Amino acid sequence: MRLSSWFDVMYVLVTAQGLLTCILLWVRRQNRTANRILAFPIAAITVSSLYVLYVRSGAFQSDPRWLLSIDTLPALYGPLFYLHALALTSRPKRWGLQLLHLVPFALYTIYDIPRFLLPGEEKLALAMREGGGGLAWDQALWQWGVELQGLGYLLAALLAVSRYRAAVAGEVSNVDRINLRWLQWLLGALLVLWLGSMFARISPVPVLGYLHTGLMVLIYIIAYRNASEPEVVPASGGAEARAPAPLARAGVGARVGETNGASRVEEPGPAASPGGPPEALLIAPGAPEGAGEEEHGSAAAGSAEARPAAVKYQKTRLKESQVARIESQLTALLDREKPYRDPELTLSGLARRLGVPSHHLSQVLNDRFGKSFHDVVNLARVEELKRRLLDRDLSAEKILALGMDCGFSSKSTLNANFKKHTGLTPSQFRDQVLRTALRAADEGRRGGDATPP
Repeated sequence: MRLSSWFDVMYVLVTAQGLLTCILLWVRRQNRTANRILAFPIAAITVSSLYVLYVRSGAFQSDPRWLLSIDTLPALYGPLFYLHALALTSRPKRWGLQLLHLVPFALYTIYDIPRFLLPGEEKLALAMREGGGGLAWDQALWQWGVELQGLGYLLAALLAVSRYRAAVAGEVSNVDRINLRWLQWLLGALLVLWLGSMFARISPVPVLGYLHTGLMVLIYIIAYRNASEPEVVPASGGAEARAPAPLARAGVGARVGETNGASRVEEPGPAASPGGPPEALLIAPGAPEGAGEEEHGSAAAGSAEARPAAVKYQKTRLKESQVARIESQLTALLDREKPYRDPELTLSGLARRLGVPSHHLSQVLNDRFGKSFHDVVNLARVEELKRRLLDRDLSAEKILALGMDCGFSSKSTLNANFKKHTGLTPSQFRDQVLRTALRAADEGRRGGDATPP
C-alpha cells in the first residue's frame, strides 16, 4: 500500500486510534452498555478508513476482491447512535427487541452479497461505473433509503437526549456532569454532516471525502467524552419511562412495588421524616387498583417525559388552596432552613422535607414559579450568594468557596447559573455593587459639603 499524501497518513493514524478506542470502550466499566454499543460505529468508521486507504493507494486495481465491501456500513450508523443515546438516557425493558433496529442493515447486506461476490474484473468495472455516477435504480433507491433512515434515527437520538435533559432539570439541582449537553451538541453536529452527505449525492462538487473526515473526527470526540463520562445509571422502568439516569444513583425517584402482579410506582408520602431515608408506601397485595392514590397522587409523576403542565397534572390537579399552601410552605422552608445549600438536593428530597408527593411539588413549581426545580433551586443559591458578595476584600478563591457553600457543585456551575440569572459573573456583580455603593457615598459626601451651616 502506497501513501501519497498527508491525507493518507492521517487515515493511518485514525485507523490505529479507532482500534485502540474500540478496545477502551469495550473494557470500560462505567456506562458499559452504552460504551459497547458505541464501539460498533467506531469499528465501522475504522473499517471505512482502511477502505479509503485501499482505494486511494490504488491497491484495488491489482486486488479488487474488497471492492464494494463497505457499502452497507452506513445503514448501521443511525440505529447505533440512537441505541447509544437510549442506553445513556433510559433502560429499555428488553434489549433483544432493540435489535430490530438493525433489520434494515441486515436486509441491505443480504441484498448486496451478490454484488460483493462478483468476479474481480466484473466488480472492478461495476465500481468504476458507479463511481462515475452510473448507479442502477435499485442501488440508488437503497442508498437514499439509508440516508433517510439515518436522518430519522439521529433526530430520534436528539429527542431522547432532550427529554432526558428536561427530566433532569425537573429532578436534580446540580446537573453539570450528568446533563449530556455535550452529547446533544455532538449529535447535532452529526446531523449536519449527515445532511451534507445527502447533499453530496446530488452535488457536482466532490465533498464526500471531507465529510467522511469530519465524521471520523466527530466520532472520536464522542468516544473520548464517553470514556471520561461519569457513571450514568438509568432508573428502572424501561424506555417508555424515560426516567432520568442520575436519579437511581442519588436514591431519588419512585419505589417500585408489586400489585396484582404488575409493577407500580409509589411515592414517599408525608409520613417520611424530614432528612430521613425515604420509606415506600405499603400497599397490601390484592388491594384495588388506585388504592392510596387519592392521598399520594398519581404514580405517573415519576415519568421523565417532558409534557405540558396541563397534560402532566391533569389526573392529579391540586386545588388552588392546596397549591397556595404548598407554595407558602416551600417559601418558608427556603427562607428558614436553606435546603438549597445542599449540592445534592433533589426534587424528591425537598418534597419529603415538605411532607408532600414530589409530583405535587413539581406542579407547584410549574404553576406558581414558572420554572423547573433546577432553576428554582439555583436562583435561590444565586440570591444567597448575592447577599454574601458585599465584602470588598473577597478574593476569587473566597468567592468560589462562598458559591460552594451556597450549594453550587463546581466553578463552572456557579458561573453559568449566576450569569443566567444576573447577566454577570460573581466577580463582576461584586465589583458593580461596590462601585455603585462608592459612587453613592461620594455623592452623599459632596451633597453634605454643599449644605450651608
